[in-house]
Amino acid sequence: MTDSVTNSSAKTAPKKNYFPALDGLRLLASVNIVLLHLASSNALGYLADYKWLMPILSAPAFAAGIFYVLAGFLFASKFSDPDRRIPVIPFMFGRISKLYRLHFFMTLLMFVAMIVKFSGYTHLPGLSEVSDCVSKGLANMTHPWRSLILHLTLTWSIVPDLGMKLNEPSWSLTSFFICYAITPWFSRWLFKQNNRTLWILFGTLFIPGILWAIFFGFSGNLWFDGYGAKYRFFHIFAPVRIFEYLFGMVLFRLYNEGCFDYLKKNFVSGIAQFVVLAAIYGSLFIMSPKANPGWNYFAHHSVPVMLYGLFLVSLLCGKGFMARLFTVGIVRKVGKASFYPYLIHLPIMTIAWGMCNLNQPANTVKFMLFVYTVSTLYSEFKTWRHKKAKEKGK
Repeated sequence: MTDSVTNSSAKTAPKKNYFPALDGLRLLASVNIVLLHLASSNALGYLADYKWLMPILSAPAFAAGIFYVLAGFLFASKFSDPDRRIPVIPFMFGRISKLYRLHFFMTLLMFVAMIVKFSGYTHLPGLSEVSDCVSKGLANMTHPWRSLILHLTLTWSIVPDLGMKLNEPSWSLTSFFICYAITPWFSRWLFKQNNRTLWILFGTLFIPGILWAIFFGFSGNLWFDGYGAKYRFFHIFAPVRIFEYLFGMVLFRLYNEGCFDYLKKNFVSGIAQFVVLAAIYGSLFIMSPKANPGWNYFAHHSVPVMLYGLFLVSLLCGKGFMARLFTVGIVRKVGKASFYPYLIHLPIMTIAWGMCNLNQPANTVKFMLFVYTVSTLYSEFKTWRHKKAKEKGK
């Protein structure tokens, strides 16, 4: 009797959604952004002669938008049971405990590194020099304490002109936590919608990004000091990112309804991956310094979001050359931890510049190995600790 009940419950239990190739996609996106920041810190100057490569690194091909599309898809897949009640508060605290602690630590580390950098000391201060180093560093920084508070409270991305950038990638946590807050409600609402509504959402979720690009192109410098300050604000402003996240959630619903089943046919996924990947990288070369800033913004922010989504769904069945590469064991293991390098690489890069010349191939490789090894070990440790806690609770 017990066996029959067990077998019956196993049959009726909802199948857990898991897509191994997406771990590799995380890694590709993460590496692309880390290389972008290495290039912007002049650490990849030795590649300047490779004209075909530098646009890929300095744009980059896989920008922050891929993380929002990917996160929306994955959280929609986790909450795919329409009858499941998903409490907002415990869910939010779970996400905060996973990401905010690391952000908090790395922001403090970056703050200390910036103090040393601005103090003028070219060596690590001794105990007798610490006080002098701190006072000189703080005196040369712009609104240091206000900057620290803005970053720790996740409000810097909303008012970046009010403080220095410390751990810059942490701006994404502001919009991610907003996305997490609406995930339970939106996932339940999505499961009540038919295919027609889902396809309408698929298209309309791009309208805010397109309007944002048009406004960016024709609004001058607004109240900002220059183009750079304006671009930074438009790039990291939280509300626009929400639509990219929602697009990822809609993609899962369409996938769940079988709208992308044709990709399971032989060779179709591989062809789709090749075409979309070529379009993603090709979009970098239609940007031009002489073009209207709105066009460049559209080409690099609005269009790629659609391409990211199409590339993502082409990987789901595990077929095709990129999907097979992304499902290699070591790629998946490092890929699972790939959001951690995104959060930690800038403070470590700042420290590394003080210790060596990163503009050397060997040092670039060592830096990348260190960042991704530490992140993977940290992720594995957290997984091990979680399993131990579950075993204790049984």
